[in-house]
Amino acid sequence: MATTSMEETVPESPYCRDLEPVSRIRYKQLVSKYVGSDPYLMKMSEFSGEYKDLPTIEAVDITNYLVLQTSYYTKQQMKAYKSMDAYNFFVSGWVHKLGTKRLHDGYCLVFAFELYCYII
Repeated sequence: MATTSMEETVPESPYCRDLEPVSRIRYKQLVSKYVGSDPYLMKMSEFSGEYKDLPTIEAVDITNYLVLQTSYYTKQQMKAYKSMDAYNFFVSGWVHKLGTKRLHDGYCLVFAFELYCYII
């Protein structure tokens, strides 16, 4: 009997389906390892909206993530100034709600729900 890995059984969100094949595989591996289901398919009721539930983050953590972290694919330093887009979305009012979900082994999923604006 063939065994099926969890990555193959996790339902895919439209976000996941739009990823390049290599990125999709990596995304599904991370989701199945840490979360168990695709965060883009979760309901807001599964997240806590309390700020006290946010993980403690120091300025050095932000610097490490945005500037010093190495790329998974190229193994080169990312200097991810593009990641500042998330900050800019937040301060510009595009983030509607922020949700946190405690995961196993001390991990925490932080998810921002954007405010969509459609012009018809």
